[in-house]
Amino acid sequence: MAGTARRVRELVNGSPFLNQTTQSGWIVAQRAMRSSKIKRHMAANDRLRVMIGSGPTKVDGWLSTDLIPSRSDVVFLDASEPFPFETNSVDRIHTEHMIEHVDHPIGRNILAECARVLKPDGRIRIATPDFDRVIALAGPVGDDVADLVRQSNLRNGIDPDHASDPIWAVNRLFSGYGHQFLYTEAMLTRELATAGLTNIARYEVGHSEDPELAEADHHGEQINAGWNRYQTLVLEATKP
Repeated sequence: MAGTARRVRELVNGSPFLNQTTQSGWIVAQRAMRSSKIKRHMAANDRLRVMIGSGPTKVDGWLSTDLIPSRSDVVFLDASEPFPFETNSVDRIHTEHMIEHVDHPIGRNILAECARVLKPDGRIRIATPDFDRVIALAGPVGDDVADLVRQSNLRNGIDPDHASDPIWAVNRLFSGYGHQFLYTEAMLTRELATAGLTNIARYEVGHSEDPELAEADHHGEQINAGWNRYQTLVLEATKP
């Protein structure tokens, strides 16, 4: 009997139908748990602060959401769909190095949904690779930036003899890590305004006039902090 069960597992292993069925079941389960997770969070916190595409990041008082939850307290969220929050219900939104992982139409949906669910005077902070700084790497740069590029290339397995060439870093930021679409500051500003958000301003990583948002940046802990500061565009905007 055990041999028969093993043969069945071997036959269905890798089956597209089985994979699709398993994935669909997992998504159904995540959706079913979502409401209770949000309710538990809201019962324990007097403000609703949401991280979109949080990955492994956990910040006290913030509700983490992700397409593939990495912990039991992370809420499943598909950024191409309506967000699981009421209109005018969220105080703060933080999304860090996430929007570049989806194509432009989904990126627009993210910003539109963020604008919808934010309370009046609610604020969003969005961080993403800066197109302008990425392409600037192909030209002359200072020694400090050149060193950041070399160290990034070495961390990503580039031969030391070629690690000073920025083309490797440029290509990773455009097409590596699952990146789909990079924004300039001007374009992301326009997209935020199109979503109905105002008071759009640029900040450096880890800095904000809003202490709740300043504490939420953690991408630099996952990669080199200096490299993260160089290549990251951070904008904040308010719902009127």
